[in-house]
Amino acid sequence: MTKQTPVRDCGETIAPGESARPFARSVVSQALSRASSVELQPSLDAVGTPASGGRWVIVDLETTGLGAGAEITEIGAVSVQDGAIMDEFSSLVKPSRPIPPFITSLTGITPAMVANAEPIASVLERFMDWSGLGTKGGPVLVAHNASFDVGFLRRAARASSLPWPRIRVVDTLALARLALPRPLVRNHKLGTIASYFGTATVPEHRALGDARATAEILLGFIDLLAGAGATDVEDLVALTEQAPARRPSAPSFVADLPTSPGVYHFIDTAGDTLYVGSASSLRSRVSSYYTKAEKRSKVQRMVSIAAGVRPYPTASILEARIRELRDIRELAPPYNSASTRQGSQHWVIAEADQPRVVQSVTLDELPCALGPFGTRAHALRAARAIERVLAQADPAHRPELLHEAVAASTLAVPHTLTALMERLSSQGLYEPAAAARDDLSAYMTGVERATMRPILAAPRIVWGSRRDGGEKGWIMHVASHGRYLSSVVIPPHTDPSPWIDVLTSTTPIETDGVAASCASWAETALLCAELAREGTRLVEWNGPLPWAQPTASPLCDGRLRELLAHATAHRRTDPRT
Repeated sequence: MTKQTPVRDCGETIAPGESARPFARSVVSQALSRASSVELQPSLDAVGTPASGGRWVIVDLETTGLGAGAEITEIGAVSVQDGAIMDEFSSLVKPSRPIPPFITSLTGITPAMVANAEPIASVLERFMDWSGLGTKGGPVLVAHNASFDVGFLRRAARASSLPWPRIRVVDTLALARLALPRPLVRNHKLGTIASYFGTATVPEHRALGDARATAEILLGFIDLLAGAGATDVEDLVALTEQAPARRPSAPSFVADLPTSPGVYHFIDTAGDTLYVGSASSLRSRVSSYYTKAEKRSKVQRMVSIAAGVRPYPTASILEARIRELRDIRELAPPYNSASTRQGSQHWVIAEADQPRVVQSVTLDELPCALGPFGTRAHALRAARAIERVLAQADPAHRPELLHEAVAASTLAVPHTLTALMERLSSQGLYEPAAAARDDLSAYMTGVERATMRPILAAPRIVWGSRRDGGEKGWIMHVASHGRYLSSVVIPPHTDPSPWIDVLTSTTPIETDGVAASCASWAETALLCAELAREGTRLVEWNGPLPWAQPTASPLCDGRLRELLAHATAHRRTDPRT
């Protein structure tokens, strides 16, 4: 039996006040004016179905993760017509693989809840029959971050040998990015936009509730966009589908850039650096900023005001990436977001039978120091992970366990915290489970960074690698105490001995006995990745620590690393959270 539930017109309850409405409408009007000359004019001028009377199916999914191999665990949807909820659909889905603990802590959906649920093929078939999607005159599908939901539904249909129809889609995330630019809202996540519109339903990572909230948001946008001239269903579909704003054609100076690796600085009319980047081909990378492939709004604004580019060719990609880090650190360009905190470092050491966070360690302390971490808060979470394990250990074994934990040579921390996460999740204590997950993730970051300790301790390392881009010959590099010093290109079919002799006689950098004092940890991390790359040839290792991992390193557990990687990706990239 269908039900007709009035849906509040969120356009009448916009927070933080009515003063926001004219601003948002102005922004949308300007965007429509810019876009209509190319993409949207036919749609916006055409007579279509009034959006306020349109037929909509608003859907939300819960899944086991974000990747292509993840599966749907819940489908929730509401059918809206003439501003009222006509019907609802809600069903759990039984995945073929277990639900990861971090997903359970996020959504509250446990393996027991889906144990007796229908498989996706049956649920999807019922959902398509209920929604009427793909039928003649059928509804428009709506979702927040629609590419996520539609992508999962399409893959599920293909895996179930079910046809996936051609449908019209409206993405409330796309509308939010257009109509509510920062700083009008702090971000465009579902919870933030729901709070902005003052929805009666608060999103809580359950499919039906989030679909209800998205339905209220849709009606808020219908009201808001009507003031800017987007009054029809077809207009909202066009706004969702529109291509990014027309980019300026590549300036003439791009053709003069070299195709070699290097660093590039976008500069303003005063010659000040706006943005620093590195590339394997300077010409190709810079020209990509003037195409529709570049969708980062911050970078688009930078390109619109840039007056030119300064190129700095390098002998290798490694040298380019290291120079990029150093230039960002020195110049602090306003449009660079990454690598801006590379100068900060914190470590976890053992002191008085407890883990302690410090800002620096000596070369003698380095073998038993966990890190480095970019922020003190990150290091404190790693220390808390160790404290959790020590609290459960026998007092007589705590000193040894602490030493192994900061040395990254024990599996006790990941095994104990993984078991704790699963136990808390099974008890419905999802927030404590998420806190344990974050502590474990921080600890594993420290373990990953601990692979840099041999490089930081080594007064000199010399190694070689094949030239970039398939060119013949080798490039030889030298580093000291984690800092890149120089490279030489060895011509093909040439005896490398003279160049090797020059590099192996390079004077080591003075450190005054302090670890990681010569370069940022981000630079040392690049060296670490380069030395571990397939095809690298080590010529000289002049250092006290071996270039090897202990057999009990947590890094040997690939399953654990994958679990934490998915947890971190889900927490950081899902716009619905």
